[in-house]
Amino acid sequence: MKLMDLRNAVKEIEFDEERQEQIIREIQAKKRTRGYARYVRIASAFAVCILAAGLLSVPVRAVVNSLVQERMERVPEVEITEIAEQIQRQNVDANGFTRAYTEGEKARREKLYAQYMDGLFPTDELIQVDSEEEAVKYEFCFLTTTSVFYLPQNRELTDEEILEQIDFEKKRDYALLEQHAEEIAKRKAAEKEQIQKAVAAGGVTEEQAVEIAEEYLKRIFGLDGSGMELNHYYNNSDSDPAGIAGTYGVNWSDMGNYSYYYFFIDAADGTLRSMSYSYDSEGTDALRPSVSEAPGKIDDIRQQAREFLEEKLDISESFEEVKSYYLVNVTDERVGRTVDVLFAEEDGVSYLVTCRWDGEVRDFAVDTKEDYEERLRTRVRANVERYKNDEGREVQIEIMEN
Repeated sequence: MKLMDLRNAVKEIEFDEERQEQIIREIQAKKRTRGYARYVRIASAFAVCILAAGLLSVPVRAVVNSLVQERMERVPEVEITEIAEQIQRQNVDANGFTRAYTEGEKARREKLYAQYMDGLFPTDELIQVDSEEEAVKYEFCFLTTTSVFYLPQNRELTDEEILEQIDFEKKRDYALLEQHAEEIAKRKAAEKEQIQKAVAAGGVTEEQAVEIAEEYLKRIFGLDGSGMELNHYYNNSDSDPAGIAGTYGVNWSDMGNYSYYYFFIDAADGTLRSMSYSYDSEGTDALRPSVSEAPGKIDDIRQQAREFLEEKLDISESFEEVKSYYLVNVTDERVGRTVDVLFAEEDGVSYLVTCRWDGEVRDFAVDTKEDYEERLRTRVRANVERYKNDEGREVQIEIMEN
């Protein structure tokens, strides 16, 4: 299944083209956002296509519930090996859906996921097939060759079927971790040494980083992490991307609502290096203005970005320069889904705030103007190439600066 087909298959979670291309580049470069991405081609399956749906690249998570852990440990070793090998054979970067989850299915999945973690397991196994011809014989199954979940077209999933899908996803997480346990252990040992050096030099521990991230979760989103999965790890300064190297990644996953909160805390001084919020953004297209309307919205968005810095992050500076950026597909007369606002200080440090067109902040990062603008140009080139490869046509995409 081509990327374009997967994009069309997943409709309930919209995602801007800019982030799609960012994720594509990160996956291709084998970058890690949650500790194990270097080993994972298929993300821990939330039954969505990451590239089409727009979740941050989400690799496998450690199994944190003892009941689930016990269940996973009872899976025969040969089955675990087969699952891991199956994932590596699949010629796609993420899972897909044949249709969107209904609102009723979303609500029931949220409840069933919590019950699964408390020991409510399915009676049967998810049916797996190896060809499209086989897949059409079943209302609900998983096509192994393309990593696509086939869902019933004329009814909602039953509770049993949702549990089967959750169980299948957990087995994949566990299988990948087991297959790469030795590599992960070596990496953890190297990271431990770097953490000890950082702490000895006056930095923060991983536990302190979690506490700092919890404060930001409360301050920015008004949440305390209850009912969500917590994951944290150190980003190796020798091998991870420059933007997050030398940080602790701390994130919360609200699996039932497909909402994910990411914080990167600097190990050297405990400051917030970046923050991202990935969520079910159905209806985001309705916020996108026309090309002619977009310039009139920029001042309000810049003001909301500034208020975010001042009220949520206590950053109140007299900036040397404040600029906004967004993309325009001139050929299709369409603007991108987000606006970037860059607040530059005299010493070269910049704060990047990414907003939707209604002003809601989705991302924050400590950056430099030069690095950001280079990435933006790369993003444009990647988008142009995507249209050429996926749709067979040339488009003109421009960066609009204010």
